[in-house]
Amino acid sequence: MGTASPPLLSLLQPQHQQPDLLRLVDALCASGRAAEAHHRASLFLLSATPRLDARAADALLRRLLSARAPLLTLRLLQAAALVPSLANHNRLLALLCRADPPPLPVLLAHRLHLRMRVPPSAASYAALLDGYARVADPRASQKLLDEMPERGLVPSSLARSFLVKAFLRARDVDAAMELVDNNLWPTMAGEEPQEVTNAAFANLVQCLCAEGFFHVVFRITEEMPQRRCDVADEFAYAQMIDSLCRAGQHHGASRIVYIMRKGGLCPSAVSYNCIVHGLSTSPKPGACLRAHQLVMEGTSFGYRPREVTYKVLVDELCRENELAKAKDVLQLMLQPTIQHGQEEGRDAAREARTRIYNVFLRALRAVDNPSEQLGVLVSMLQAGCKPDVITMNTVIHGFCKSGRAQEARRILDDMLNGKFCAPDVVTFTTLISGYLDAGDHAEALNVLHTLMPRHRCSPTVITYNCVLKGLFGLGQVDAAMQVLEEMNANNVAADCVTHTVVIKGLCDAGQLDKAKELWDDVVWPSGIHDDYVYSAIFRGLCKQRKLEQACDFLYELVDCGVAPSIVCYNILIDAACKQGLKKLAYQLVKEMKRNGLAPDAVTWRILGKLHHYEEEEQEEGHQLPTPDVGRSSADDRLKPLVLTIEVPSLPPLSSSKDAYEVNANNNSTSETEEEVGYLTDTANNNKAEAEEVGYSTKITMEEPPDNTETRRTKIDKGDITWGGGLKKPDNQSLIREPLSRAAKKVFGIL
Repeated sequence: MGTASPPLLSLLQPQHQQPDLLRLVDALCASGRAAEAHHRASLFLLSATPRLDARAADALLRRLLSARAPLLTLRLLQAAALVPSLANHNRLLALLCRADPPPLPVLLAHRLHLRMRVPPSAASYAALLDGYARVADPRASQKLLDEMPERGLVPSSLARSFLVKAFLRARDVDAAMELVDNNLWPTMAGEEPQEVTNAAFANLVQCLCAEGFFHVVFRITEEMPQRRCDVADEFAYAQMIDSLCRAGQHHGASRIVYIMRKGGLCPSAVSYNCIVHGLSTSPKPGACLRAHQLVMEGTSFGYRPREVTYKVLVDELCRENELAKAKDVLQLMLQPTIQHGQEEGRDAAREARTRIYNVFLRALRAVDNPSEQLGVLVSMLQAGCKPDVITMNTVIHGFCKSGRAQEARRILDDMLNGKFCAPDVVTFTTLISGYLDAGDHAEALNVLHTLMPRHRCSPTVITYNCVLKGLFGLGQVDAAMQVLEEMNANNVAADCVTHTVVIKGLCDAGQLDKAKELWDDVVWPSGIHDDYVYSAIFRGLCKQRKLEQACDFLYELVDCGVAPSIVCYNILIDAACKQGLKKLAYQLVKEMKRNGLAPDAVTWRILGKLHHYEEEEQEEGHQLPTPDVGRSSADDRLKPLVLTIEVPSLPPLSSSKDAYEVNANNNSTSETEEEVGYLTDTANNNKAEAEEVGYSTKITMEEPPDNTETRRTKIDKGDITWGGGLKKPDNQSLIREPLSRAAKKVFGIL
């Protein structure tokens, strides 16, 4: 009987095995394969090879911790009996205390802390205090703080701030603020490093804003108790502004700015820009007007918005039809800020001015008045700023969008005559779309076939897609098909948008045979099709009342391995409901469930409309003496199958049994209770799970039923054809069942 071959890593030479293992673990952790990295490390540590020295083991643990899988690292640590350094202990404690779901990893971290073979540091207690603050357990946090002097450690202000955080998470704001006034501020006023004091103050403000106690933040701002703690005013104000902005309280952050200005301080450009940007993107009414006010007030201390903030602000102002205020922001941005002593500086200034004008012209699209854009273009020329092709394309798009394609053509002629920059393919495509939107397909084709070749501008697939969509929209099916042939002749590859537009146009025109031929000969063999193409086919078939063929096409797609989206199913369900085919609608819902899709809000709305119409017909008395469909057969209802599976939360690291089992003598219930005697009620309820690192939870998941009735269609040579339809139309009765019974039936299905 042959012996098993040793692991690959054990075959390496002793002088090379450690670096190779570290490089392997690094590569696996960097690629997101944390489980495999821990498995490889366990194979090496539990094999017959010589043990790693302390330095190499510590380097290995540091790399494993970078994968941020603390439960796997904890299991490996206990299975291999490694003694990590204090730094790695603290990293593991911090990762466990921040793992989700929080209660049980925090208990495991506390047990690891009690069994540390090296004396813990203040960072060890800070990690545990942060964990208990996350689970809102001030009692355990207080006991940890009381324990620190016994270990020769003085609780810092940062550690006390975690206790305040625990009280705030427990919604006991009175106890938290009493602790702040009596313990936190005096501790911060002691002889502590400035970094620790700043971190404690930042932790306090962040927790107050995260928990919604904004009034306390404003009270601290007005009282300024941090001045007694040697916290700089600039740092304190900046931290309050940042925390309020993160919580979405930009108006409150602007209030902090006013308090700063009263004290003779100016906010930093970063903090002020954060407030303006947040107000510009806020959905609250009048937020953009408040942002404009702050921008104008910020000029007194030299504030100028960043370009990204300027863009969102002028977009919102133009959307609110506040053109005067938007122009004020434009003039502010156009003020020179670059020195013009060198040629590079002058070029950068010109490019920046042109870019600022382009942003403003794009924002004017919301006004739907191209004359405004033309006026900005004139002022741009008067200011000596040369427009680029983006500027001209924006103006042309504005005229085409408002139906003034002839004026857009005159601008294009000026570009062709050399008055402005030369046009590009976007310019011609925009003009073509404008002509087609105005119903002038002859001029659009003239630009495509004559003007573009004359100026050596080749159309792209986007250009052809715009032409095809416009022609189909105008009912010019033959012209659209000729353009499609021209597109193929010019070796312009079609994309999913092309196929969607053509199939939709043919289906809307009632030419289902041509659409079927295009699908069979072009679209399916090309492999360029997506849910938009499928949706176009389903909509076309349902519009022509070809629901049977649409259902056959759905089954054929599934048989070929294609997974249609929820939109495709909703189209068919809606068509079935509109035709009164209730049984077919529920059958499609079952099929959707079998394919791993859950009904969304649109699906329920469609089914809700069906039962709403049924109730209306019941009230009007339009009932036929036919059997009640509520007494449907077992085949019409699908009962959920519930499978209880025990899933281990920590996967095994190696094939060895010792790699994922912990010594029962060290993990008994009595020992755990003795060591962690002051844990919370949550800990007591979960102590059985905390006894073993390899704890498991029972997860109830719904197993999809056997698809014994799934329709199968034979497909030759891997091609999908549009089937001949279902065998028989739905002839079920028109008796309507009550809504309560229908709801039970629907929720029984899903």
